[in-house]
Amino acid sequence: MPEHQRYVLAAYPNGLPKETDFRLETGPLPTTGQGEMLVRVIFIGLEPRLRLMMNPTNESNRAMRPEGGITDIGKLMPGTVLGEVVESKAAEFSPGDLVEGFLGWQNYAVCSPRGYNRRNNPAGITRCDPAQGPLSAKVSVLGTPGLTAILALRHEGRLKAGETMVVTSAAGTVGAIAAQLGKLAGARVVGLTSTDAKAKWLTDELRLDAAINYRSTKDLAAAIHAACPNGVDYHFDNVGGDMAATVNRLLNPGGRVTRCGIVAKYNLTDKEWHQSKEFAGQFTVHDHVAEYDEARRELSRLLKAGKLRCPEKIFDGIAETPRAFIGLLKGENIGKWLVRLGPDPVPRA
Repeated sequence: MPEHQRYVLAAYPNGLPKETDFRLETGPLPTTGQGEMLVRVIFIGLEPRLRLMMNPTNESNRAMRPEGGITDIGKLMPGTVLGEVVESKAAEFSPGDLVEGFLGWQNYAVCSPRGYNRRNNPAGITRCDPAQGPLSAKVSVLGTPGLTAILALRHEGRLKAGETMVVTSAAGTVGAIAAQLGKLAGARVVGLTSTDAKAKWLTDELRLDAAINYRSTKDLAAAIHAACPNGVDYHFDNVGGDMAATVNRLLNPGGRVTRCGIVAKYNLTDKEWHQSKEFAGQFTVHDHVAEYDEARRELSRLLKAGKLRCPEKIFDGIAETPRAFIGLLKGENIGKWLVRLGPDPVPRA
């Protein structure tokens, strides 16, 4: 029998997490009860938002946690996974089903079809259709990042051909998908990113109209203005802070903003910002669960047609998870970073 391996929170980070803030625990496989299933994890999808869940619950973030903290010292690190049902006592699922859910950093998970946490997994455990795309895409283009991008554009972007869209953190998973959807809508799309290599990738590979390295640009407002001569009609904001304010000052009358993340502040301590206040009004993909299936079908169609892409970097083995996560928070990634824990399932006959 394989061991059960899982990462728990060992210490609250002070700023950027360290590898010692995580602890790998091993033990026997958990057993299933009535109505539960055992899921073998194949991929862990790394997400910057998990950094906020590592903070202790206090007045700064209590409103964001109506059911309490998702993780805490000694508790499982949260995260989205793609896995295979290997044992089921739940009528809704059978062994061999491919599933996606917010089941955390572990190689096996016991859960009910509702999953662990309704706030971050309101749809519960989702059965994946292998025909819609590669397995890894289930936690990137076809998972929460892709759903966030496409549904935010539908509900808040409402882009028209010829309008101008600015995307911050444009080389990240959500930003890259949103930028491509903007181009498909006929918009002029300008991406902001943190390195020249990422900027080149955005223009050469994703065919954005312009890309700006905000770290090396001396006058960011002037650079954005030059790249958006007709102003900004839609700002897909993944960063927040001063950068968001700079872009928003260039919004045209009737301009729209999707506040999708505050990456610039994820590593700040709770003394430096009030999380609950700053996240008020953020776009929440989980408000649109009823649209997930149709949105996934559309994303799958674009993916298969070669009109949508998201590069991936895959780390092998659960021990790589903390290091990869820290690199993600440093902004080292282009596209989606994942950790592979096991082999693909054997195709059904």
